[in-house]
Amino acid sequence: MKTKLLTAILVTSALFASNVSFAELGKMDKAEAQAKTKFDHIGLAEMYEREAHEMNAKAQKQKELLKEYREHSEYYGRHGQDFESHHEALLREYEKAADRNKEMAIVHRKIAEKN
Repeated sequence: MKTKLLTAILVTSALFASNVSFAELGKMDKAEAQAKTKFDHIGLAEMYEREAHEMNAKAQKQKELLKEYREHSEYYGRHGQDFESHHEALLREYEKAADRNKEMAIVHRKIAEKN
């Protein structure tokens, strides 16, 4: 029972922490589908670059939290390992998201150059 509750809490907090809205994902897909001109692709590239920058900032915050935990793990008691693994997972996800956004920005820049 406790593990199910803990898992539900971690998943929910990860979704809230990621600040990803399904409506925003739909808008991005729609914007990509409607991109026809060079300037549309440049705008998309800039949007992906901003997202990558935001994900890097969030990853940096997770690194700071992990550093604090590792320096003062005695303050966290039994829940410290959960704290550490949770923030390591968030760090990995933010870094992957930043990499994906950078890749998408590069793709749209290349498409803009061709147009």
